[in-house]
Amino acid sequence: NLKDDELFVAWFMRSYVTDTESEAIASLVGGPKDKSLDAIYIDEAAKKVYVVQGKYHQKLDSASEKRNDVLAFSDLANVLSNVDAFKTYKKDLSQAAAGKAEEAYKRISSRGYRLQLCYVTTGKASTQLVNEANSVVRKASCADIDIIDGKRVLRLLSDYLDGVAPPVPLLEMELESGHGVNLRGV
Repeated sequence: NLKDDELFVAWFMRSYVTDTESEAIASLVGGPKDKSLDAIYIDEAAKKVYVVQGKYHQKLDSASEKRNDVLAFSDLANVLSNVDAFKTYKKDLSQAAAGKAEEAYKRISSRGYRLQLCYVTTGKASTQLVNEANSVVRKASCADIDIIDGKRVLRLLSDYLDGVAPPVPLLEMELESGHGVNLRGV
C-alpha cells in the first residue's frame, strides 16, 4: 500500500531507470528522516548509482519547486563522494535509507561508479534553479543531475504508455581519426 508520492517515484523508477516493477519498488527508501532520498538504484552493468527525489503535486505545473529542496538534493553529489560529508550525512538517516546509501557511497567512492541524481516533480523548476543545481553537482566530478519537471513527466508518461520504458540511455563514444577514418565534427 504505497502513498501517492511513493507510487509516483516507483512509476518514475520503472519508466526511467529499471526494467522491472519489482526492482523499482525495491529501490524505494523514502519516508521519515530520508534526507532527500526517495529511491536508490544501483545499476551494476552500467556502473551507475541512481538517486531519486520525487515531488508529487496533485496538479501538473501548479507549484514551483523550492530552491532549498533542489539544492539540498544537488548537494548529495558532494555527500556521496566525500567520506567526511557522508559520515555526517548518515547520522539520523532512516535505517532503510542508510543501508542503501552506504552501498551507493561504497560504489561511488571506491569502485568508480557514476552518480546520477534525478529530481523528478509534477511541478515546475525555473531555468535559473536548474542551472544552479547543475553548478553544485559539477563540483563533484563523478556526478550528473537531471531535473525532470511536469512537462517532461508528461512526455515520459506518453513514452511509458507507448511501451518505451525505460528509455534507451544515451551512449557517449570517443572517436579517433586515423587508419582511413576522418573526423569532420560530431
